[in-house]
Amino acid sequence: MHANTNPFNPGAGNPPFALVGRDDELAACTAAVERLSLGRGARGIVAYGLRGTGKTVLLGQFTSIAARHGWMALRVESDPSASSPFIERLADRLSIQLRILVKPSMSERARAALGAFTSFRIAVGLDEVSFGVEIDPHYTRPYTGKVTLDLPDLLVTIAQAQAEHTAGIMVAVDEMQDLTREELNALLRAVQDANLENLPLLVCGAGLPSLPRILGEARSYAERMFDYRSLGPLDSAATRRALVEPVESLGESWANDALDLIEPIAAGYPYFIQVFGKAAWDVAALSPIDAADAKVAKSIGFEELDQGFFLARWDRATAAEQRYLTAMAADGDGPSAARQVAERLGRTQEALSAIRGRLVAKGIVYSPKRGQIAFTVPGMATFIRRAEELGR
Repeated sequence: MHANTNPFNPGAGNPPFALVGRDDELAACTAAVERLSLGRGARGIVAYGLRGTGKTVLLGQFTSIAARHGWMALRVESDPSASSPFIERLADRLSIQLRILVKPSMSERARAALGAFTSFRIAVGLDEVSFGVEIDPHYTRPYTGKVTLDLPDLLVTIAQAQAEHTAGIMVAVDEMQDLTREELNALLRAVQDANLENLPLLVCGAGLPSLPRILGEARSYAERMFDYRSLGPLDSAATRRALVEPVESLGESWANDALDLIEPIAAGYPYFIQVFGKAAWDVAALSPIDAADAKVAKSIGFEELDQGFFLARWDRATAAEQRYLTAMAADGDGPSAARQVAERLGRTQEALSAIRGRLVAKGIVYSPKRGQIAFTVPGMATFIRRAEELGR
């Protein structure tokens, strides 16, 4: 059993060999794309959950489904720390997709889409992009430079052009909770405008459990604009499938006692399944992967998670923020009452509000409901206690 044939692939957004337990979400996306292609209404899908539940992978599958149906499919991550703003990255991806409209004899709507895009880039202060054709000034738009006004018109104009080909445009946003209010309102308005004209624009998103609340705060009717899907851990049967199918596809196997060891520590989280599955394959000299292999893989897997998945977030926290996280860890994976965390630290909630706000902004914690705080990463509390024991 060689490392170079290992079928497990842990990583940020790396697609697994078998995408187990998400059939309903994939079917819902396929139906939405097909309905909009036929001129019927459909809602975009918003997938939310803790980190490690496979949201990014699922969003990638959504764009693949759209692309297979001949759609323009854009996947953009909302990352406040990125070197370029979200709108610029969205525009760059659009510049590639829009080239499919460039033909010797373009329709009026295709020319309007190219003109709108050119106007948009100029209005928001981006460099012009050449499509190899001259854009008649007749097709330019009087854009204002305000994203909330210009982006909806641009996306609707593109959707109109795509509708001529029984296709559409999908904008899939990862880490959607990190969009600015302006960016979020622009996308929501675009969805609303497209719905009013029954146009094939599908906005999908993935983010933390706080995402539905954030969308609701941005637009009171947002709960009717999307099909919300909560992504939690896989059940026992699905976890075993995710471990077994990649191995059996290569003619190898697991011993039942080895699966009995790995399944509970993976806890149903797709990322953890990939980490422990990879470690077990690498350790095993021969098939089947047995209990002895699984015991070593358990140790290797937790060390990898500690040094990467958990430590990367712990190290982003300041000393004061780490004390706050340690106080939260007393409740396990929570959620914790913000009042009790403050009491453990001998402070008031008001005095700790800035620390709590920074941890939310860093994506380490979120607020499930008013007065509560919880880790965005499953197992973070256990990691903190384990780190304390080791003196890290």
